[in-house]
Amino acid sequence: MYVSFLDQRDLDVIELMVTLMHVSSYKLSKISGIPASTSWRILMKLKSMGLIAKDSKEYYITPRGLVMAYYLSKRPTIRETSLKNLKEAWKYEGSQEELRNFLDSLREFLRRFEISPMSICFNQPLSAISLMLPRAKDLDEMSKKVLARFILKTFPSVVLPSGCKVVLSFDESGEPYALASDCKEEGVHIFHKCSLINSVIKSEVKGTR
Repeated sequence: MYVSFLDQRDLDVIELMVTLMHVSSYKLSKISGIPASTSWRILMKLKSMGLIAKDSKEYYITPRGLVMAYYLSKRPTIRETSLKNLKEAWKYEGSQEELRNFLDSLREFLRRFEISPMSICFNQPLSAISLMLPRAKDLDEMSKKVLARFILKTFPSVVLPSGCKVVLSFDESGEPYALASDCKEEGVHIFHKCSLINSVIKSEVKGTR
């Protein structure tokens, strides 16, 4: 994935930020060997792009920066560290492999339709989730689990008598289904239909009459 507005020195700094997480402009200059004035200019550029941010004292890499590092770096250790840090930043409760599959699927989609990854606000995972949800049927099972976990975390859910946690929705014919579900027996799914959902909805409707 080619991103023309980032040159190699920019990417070098992003890779350093992946491993350092928090660093001052002065310390970054010392570690990287980049002149202080150049280091500061690069940090300002990356900050304006939302790839890094600054707290009261130091700069730190954002989830958007971690995704870009995962997509652009050719170093396996940087890619793995980016993925690990992104999992923590997004507070993702599934596996790191699930997240990897989702990001890889998203990258293929962006390449196919020539969409810049910078058009997505990765600092909020829901922006990527909403982009891929309409294309869920084309995703692998691990990527679908990422969609389901974030939907369950974001939207109001109910717990069925079976203990399944579901985010309810309705199809075109008015039939209820789980937009996302997490069941002990069947696991995490999206677009899940089962007889229990129907019976619970019918019982609720009947009880309100």
